[in-house]
Amino acid sequence: MQQRELGATGVMVPEVGLGTWRYKGGPAPLSRGLDLGATLIDTAEIYGTEGVVGEAIRGRREQVFLATKVSGRHLRYDQVIKAANESLKRLGTDVIDLYQVHWPDRKVPIAETMRALEELAEAGKVRYIGVSNFSVREVEQAQAALKKARIVAN
Repeated sequence: MQQRELGATGVMVPEVGLGTWRYKGGPAPLSRGLDLGATLIDTAEIYGTEGVVGEAIRGRREQVFLATKVSGRHLRYDQVIKAANESLKRLGTDVIDLYQVHWPDRKVPIAETMRALEELAEAGKVRYIGVSNFSVREVEQAQAALKKARIVAN
């Protein structure tokens, strides 16, 4: 499996990952994908698949690069913290490798959302911060709101 660097982190991830949007296959196909080298799994709070991903990675968490996303409806500070903790429980892990904002919400100040993500990273619950479905301008605004962390993926 070809590997590619995640942003400028030095972390190598497979070019082919396992996406779980609209996924209905249970843990066995995901486990088989891991066996074949597709060790990046992408899920999201709104997909409803974090539980099955947690089953698939049980006992082999160290082999998996785990990416999930907070819903664009949960971007207030307290909502982000709560959503992350609930995702961690469903996934059966103590850390999310890449935690992403699924899509921006102009009604919520991006600085509020990024503050929560950065605090999750500082607490060791999140390794890397990312965004999804953001324009270049929105990525720039999100990055400007972070004090220490860098956005590593969009």
